[in-house]
Amino acid sequence: MPKVLAAGSREQAHSEAVAGAKALGYEATVVGEFLEAVQEDEGLTSYLFESTLKGYAGWRWSITLYQADANQAATVSEVLMVPGDSSLLAPAWVPWSERLADYKALQAELEAQAAADAAEAEDAEDTEDSEDELVEGFVEIETEDEDESQAEDSATSDVENGIDAEAQTRNASPWPPRLFSRKRWIGRKKANKGD
Repeated sequence: MPKVLAAGSREQAHSEAVAGAKALGYEATVVGEFLEAVQEDEGLTSYLFESTLKGYAGWRWSITLYQADANQAATVSEVLMVPGDSSLLAPAWVPWSERLADYKALQAELEAQAAADAAEAEDAEDTEDSEDELVEGFVEIETEDEDESQAEDSATSDVENGIDAEAQTRNASPWPPRLFSRKRWIGRKKANKGD
């Protein structure tokens, strides 16, 4: 049996929204300030209140009152929460058959792409094999004279650039230079600890 209100005022609608929230197990403070009244139909008005419930930002408490005549008392039709313009909503539900069809179409497309890639790779291997067959007939022969002339050219370029090969070998070390700097730094650190 619907609850009867004496008048369809905001205050009474607010108290009914609070009672509805309490019936759902919430505290009275989850029903906030009055936002608007919407005339749904003749004698049917919905009052919207701000929701202060955590996780429901932008949602509204709605209480719908029905009043057949101005002489009759208003009755509570429903109390519920409705999303506002800025509220976070779940995405629209898509039937499983449509999601499965999309998945199958994607899988078929991926298989076709993989087959095309494999065919392209096979064509590339065939091209490389034919190029290798042409090169296999030719053999490059290096002689000792060419090796000696390359060594002389490199020695000549070193002398022209002012590089002394003997000085480089005397200064050469079995460790990279950064290890020396690390050892020096460690030595300084130990010396500073002793102070």
